[in-house]
Amino acid sequence: MLRDLHEFARHLRGKGPTLFLLLGLGFAGAGVSLSSPLLAKAFVDAVATRGDYTVVPWIAGGLVGVALLDLGLGVVIRLVHTRLSAALLTELRQRLLEHCLCARLDELEGYRHGDLLSRFGTDIPQVQGLLVDGVLGGLRNLLTLGVAAVILVRMHPGLAAWSFLGVAAALTAAVWFRRPVEAHARRTRLAMVDLSHFLAERLAALRPIRIHGAVGEELGRFLGVQRTLVRRVVAFQGVDAAAGGVPGLLLTCSLAWIYWMGGGLLESGSLTLGTFVAFVLYQGRLFGPAQGLLGLVRGLQEAKVSVSRVAELLRLAREPTAPPTRRPEPERLVRFSRVSFSYPGRERLLEGVDLDLGPGERVVLIGASGAGKSTLVQLLFGLRSPGVGTVRLGGEDPRAMPPPELRRWIGYAGAEPFLLHATVEENLCYARPDATEAEMLEAARIACAHGFILSLPQGYRTVIGGRGLTLSDGQRQRLGLARLVLQAPRVFVLDEALSGLDPETERRVWENLTGAFPDRSFLVITHRPERLSGVGRVLRLEHARLVPASIPDEPNLRTHSP
Repeated sequence: MLRDLHEFARHLRGKGPTLFLLLGLGFAGAGVSLSSPLLAKAFVDAVATRGDYTVVPWIAGGLVGVALLDLGLGVVIRLVHTRLSAALLTELRQRLLEHCLCARLDELEGYRHGDLLSRFGTDIPQVQGLLVDGVLGGLRNLLTLGVAAVILVRMHPGLAAWSFLGVAAALTAAVWFRRPVEAHARRTRLAMVDLSHFLAERLAALRPIRIHGAVGEELGRFLGVQRTLVRRVVAFQGVDAAAGGVPGLLLTCSLAWIYWMGGGLLESGSLTLGTFVAFVLYQGRLFGPAQGLLGLVRGLQEAKVSVSRVAELLRLAREPTAPPTRRPEPERLVRFSRVSFSYPGRERLLEGVDLDLGPGERVVLIGASGAGKSTLVQLLFGLRSPGVGTVRLGGEDPRAMPPPELRRWIGYAGAEPFLLHATVEENLCYARPDATEAEMLEAARIACAHGFILSLPQGYRTVIGGRGLTLSDGQRQRLGLARLVLQAPRVFVLDEALSGLDPETERRVWENLTGAFPDRSFLVITHRPERLSGVGRVLRLEHARLVPASIPDEPNLRTHSP
């Protein structure tokens, strides 16, 4: 855990002034808090011992002044703390998101979406709280504890010794609960992950659930997941309550013993009433930081689970990047040279694949489901690394291309386009935020989407549901195609991007695309190549190899070697 914490602690660099300010304000607040028992002692000594009531207004005024000072410090501390915590939380989440975006897909794909989301929503705040509240709170409590301990020793060493013994016993009990708290915290967190994943998966599939008539079954599964979570939360709360209650009980027993002994000292006259009252009040000031340290120990026990979960993701290897090789070769936009690829523990999916794609070429790729067509596309975009051979886009390794350059070279539209819960306009301009309205409208017309967009309640400003669930499959695909048109890359990759369209609309969209971009290259993955006109080559991916294919009943489809 210390190694992982050291990795996260680097986010505190540059925040030293703010940390020292918070620490100083915290110490000032602790000093103000420690002054209250002295006023109480002065009141008891003056009124109860000497019968002097003239100091009462001064003591009352002093209490009000201390309260106002404490209020002001509290407001300033809260504001500074919130700004620091928000900045740190943003940095941690940004770092984790960046790592997830760049991590090796074969490692990241083993995690469920709900699991990943819980690390952003639950684990990162735990890490942030540990870095800020744990460090500052621990130092502040230690200082307050030390000052209160010195004052107690000066008042009565014997009673102080018993106080310290009670604090030591409470800390020992808190440490003893470390393993049970960690174990139950981890089990509870996993149950929360299960619930988060269940909801994320089912809410993204509302229509299929209803189509399959599985509403009752899904509600039953939800109740099962929820019962598991409740059972684990109840068990965790029981252990956590004991982890906090037993040390608190020991502190209370210590305080009761102080009262017992203090009563005897008062009766014997060896201790004044004012001193005893002040001692008891400082005893409370001693127990406050002690309980804060106990809370820190308990927080460490829970946060250890979060630290390890976030660090686990950060340890995932990033996709390897190769240095740029040479400037683009316009005559060879895409080139696969003897490319082989296999997923860990599985047979080779691609074996010695060669593929050239020049400007203006239109190549159709067919093959059975699972043959490796999507994997070939992922290699082309640099999402995966070939086991053998090279992949070049414009003469360069796509993995080495900066995102803006890659976006200019190649674009993608698939059967299930990535759509946000946002307006149609925002979704279309996702890859071209600087696009003009005229460009957006023209892209929609090319994709045969302009008509249905105008029929929406607010036209281009209509908010579509997450993943475009308020639209039909064909409408979503046309939005994805319009976004690709707006991007206007050198190479268009259509991965079943026309599968949801009727034959007439499919024909019109294809003719619009090839007519608007006659000099651009098209790589089309489809199970219906006979519906595409003007195609130069048809290739089939089978048995891990790319081979020429032909469609006898379509004379406009010519077959060449890859």
